[in-house]
Amino acid sequence: MRLNRFMIRPLVEAGLREELNAGDTTGGFLVWDDDPVLTGQIYAKGSGIVCGLMFSEETIKLIEPEAEVEYCVQEGDPIGPGTVMLKIRARASTFFMIERAALDWVQQLSGIATKVRRYMDLVKHTRVRLTDTRKGWPGLRMVQKYAVRVGGAHNHIFNLNNCILVKDNHIKLAGSITNAVAILRARAQHTNKIEVECETLEMVQEALECKVEVIMFDNMDLDEVRAGLKLVNGRAITEASGGVNETTVARIAETGVDVISVGDMTHSVRAIDMSLDVKDIKPSAQRTIQRLKTLASS
Repeated sequence: MRLNRFMIRPLVEAGLREELNAGDTTGGFLVWDDDPVLTGQIYAKGSGIVCGLMFSEETIKLIEPEAEVEYCVQEGDPIGPGTVMLKIRARASTFFMIERAALDWVQQLSGIATKVRRYMDLVKHTRVRLTDTRKGWPGLRMVQKYAVRVGGAHNHIFNLNNCILVKDNHIKLAGSITNAVAILRARAQHTNKIEVECETLEMVQEALECKVEVIMFDNMDLDEVRAGLKLVNGRAITEASGGVNETTVARIAETGVDVISVGDMTHSVRAIDMSLDVKDIKPSAQRTIQRLKTLASS
């Protein structure tokens, strides 16, 4: 998955409108008569996987198109305390206006990519494919799913148009899995795969009889997943979902299921601590960076 400036610009613009409103009262008055060109950097105080640099750059360039932005790392690179990610040459007023918005993008998206990488490391001894879900920030799903890819995992459906995903409420309306699949096959285009969410082994059997392409084991325990895999026996792609976390994901992967979808990778994320300083990195940050480096090496 690749993002381009055309896709992200409306999101960055919305972030700046929220931040600036009628203007920067503090910075605007300070540079009323003189707006010198300064250098600065966005740097890490935490550790993780960097993601979202394009959003930070676009934030800067929307305020000052002539600003110079140098990438010191690339998307997906590991970062640690003191890692400089972007070097910036821009007017003082630009630094004042973009600081929070530019940091928020890269901090939050790096938080997702970092968490995803931890998940990937937990299952690297298996052949499972980890995917995200649609759980997260409304209106920013595309951005979150991009961060998931940077972290090394895959994407599930982006929206309700991507595939036919038959869930419990659909089954209730249709009366059964069989009825739901029959109706959908008769009306949907031939390019759509059908996935059915199954809570019991009886539902798995019914979905198999309907010859659906993907069967989801929804909130099943490990024994149920193993029994479901025996039933399926390669006749459909299998997916485990529901309540997956960093403690349980490896055991689920070891059952041999094809896919595990994990809402936790996007809906419960801790941002990576980062800062933007003009001129030199401030002394308090230098002390924090040194302390964290010492802890990491001890």
